[in-house]
Amino acid sequence: MRRALLLVDARHGLKPGDEPLMDMLDESAVSFQVVLTKVDKLTAKALAARLEATAAALKSHVAGHPVIHVTSAQEGTGIPALRAALAALAGEG
Repeated sequence: MRRALLLVDARHGLKPGDEPLMDMLDESAVSFQVVLTKVDKLTAKALAARLEATAAALKSHVAGHPVIHVTSAQEGTGIPALRAALAALAGEG
């Protein structure tokens, strides 16, 4: 496995239950990346704040990839970029 994706509802952000999972991934040396979902439900200001808080939380996790993808299945926001990033990651090796 090259990287695990941690899907996080942007309306709620990281939850207390996400912390033990991220710790486990750190300890197992499994790279992970956060994908914020349902970003269409937030204002631009709220999304910026959520991104800032999420990035700050990731700084304490050595296995956390610094790039946070933002997506909305409803509007298609970020889906092509996420697919391209995953395809590029799959092509590495």
